Amino acid sequence: LKPFLLAAALLCDSFWLQARNPSGGMPRPGGPRRPLCGLVSCIGLVVLGALTQRSFVEVPKQELQRRQMAAAIASQVLLAPQTALAGDRDRLSMIIGVRKKFLPRILKSYKELQAAGTVTDEFLDEKKMKKFITALMSYGSIQRMDEAPDKISRKLQADAKEVEQYLLAKDYGKAMETLETYRLDVPFGGGEFKWSDEG
Repeated sequence: LKPFLLAAALLCDSFWLQARNPSGGMPRPGGPRRPLCGLVSCIGLVVLGALTQRSFVEVPKQELQRRQMAAAIASQVLLAPQTALAGDRDRLSMIIGVRKKFLPRILKSYKELQAAGTVTDEFLDEKKMKKFITALMSYGSIQRMDEAPDKISRKLQADAKEVEQYLLAKDYGKAMETLETYRLDVPFGGGEFKWSDEG
């Protein structure tokens, strides 16, 4: 904008000097009104210059910034969710696989305990007990949110160990209570279940 203001100022000065009389005095009252015409022309040039510069400098710059922001947002929207969704699909597929393998054993053992109303010697059979606890431990391990064990999987495995201790002590009430704690500790997202589910 500065070049246009400078040019306008010089043009105004030229008009003013032309209107002055040779002696250097002010123009005669009846003389031509060239200074006023020159001033109007100067104002028009200043306005036109400002609008021209704004059209060719400021607007393209704003448009460029807008496009850059749009491109950045688009890259975040398109790329980041794809990576997250791929990880979620892999985790869900693993949970479903372990669910099919171990959840039927967990549900079956729970229903046997519930039907008996006590911890029987038959239930404490070494192979039967081992399969049940292994199922609880494995199902708890796969509930982790990352590749490494986290607080969720460690809590579930700790619940499974408590269940084992109560069963060995034939404490039916505590064993069933801890099994319910185990179920509630399973996070939502494919691993949750109910005791009434079919194995």
